[in-house]
Order: sequence, then C-alpha cells, then structure tokens
Amino acid sequence: AVEMADKESKEIASYRKLQEERGGDGRRAPNPMLFGMEPPGYVLWILRSVKPVDLEQSLLVLPLNHVERLMHYLIINLKRHKGVELCAKVSVFLIKAHQAQIVANRTMMTPLRELQNLVRQRTSEIRDTVGFNLAAMRMVARIADEKKNDRLNYEEKSMKDIWGEL
Repeated sequence: AVEMADKESKEIASYRKLQEERGGDGRRAPNPMLFGMEPPGYVLWILRSVKPVDLEQSLLVLPLNHVERLMHYLIINLKRHKGVELCAKVSVFLIKAHQAQIVANRTMMTPLRELQNLVRQRTSEIRDTVGFNLAAMRMVARIADEKKNDRLNYEEKSMKDIWGEL
C-alpha cells in the first residue's frame, strides 16, 4: 500500500507540474488502483481494513524505508484530522518496534517530532470532545431525573388531594 501510494503521489506531483507549465486546470482522473482515493486516504483505508492482530504483525516486518513513508502518511492524515486513533496507535507501535533503527537514523528526527506533536495535539482534542460530551450526557440524565421526580411528586400530591376530601 505504501509503495502504491508513493507511486501515485509522484505521478500527481509530475502531473501538477506539467499542468502548471501548460496552464491547465490541474485536474486529474482518480487512480482506480487506489479506489479513487488520495494516497494518504488509501493508506489509512488499508490500515483500517487490516485486523488489529494482523496489523501488529505486518508492522513488525516493515523495512525502515517503508516505516519512514508510513510515518509520512500518518503525519498527513493527522494534519487532516483523519483516523486519529488509528494513526496514534500505529505510530506508537512503529516507534516501539523499530526504536533502535529510528534512533540511529537522524533523518527521521524531524518527522518524529512532528508526529509526536500532532499525536499529542489530536488526542487532547479528542479527549476534550469526549469530556464535553460526557458532561452533556450527565446533564441530560440529571434533567431527566429531575423531571421524573417532579412528575412522581405531582402524582403523589394529586392523590393526597383526592383522598384528603373524604
């Protein structure tokens, strides 16, 4: 998937460059091999389609150059707010599994820092959203409970009024 996405990215870049020279509109027909998706979206789709157990096994056997390219696509997807949970999971697993090679390779330090910042930022955004939604659900439950209690109190009061006159 990474190789196909890289190939498509290069073709898109060369097509855009050619269109700029010619003065065209820059539109290009989607690649049917990528199911009409952009390369980062295609990589994310492939990652989502792999079972979690098989995903870890396949990430373990990736060569370092594929790890670099996969990190590049993870960064792009995180910038677009796409598949944040999966991107965070895959990036943490890749770093743990290939730590020695990543540390030895100085060219990966800049993307690694960018990936770290994006993962922290996006996960904190998701955490904030979940916290906000949880607070809203608690408030809705409290209001529903209050209305339920009000209804029960009204029915008890009306029953006392009926029997109180006898």
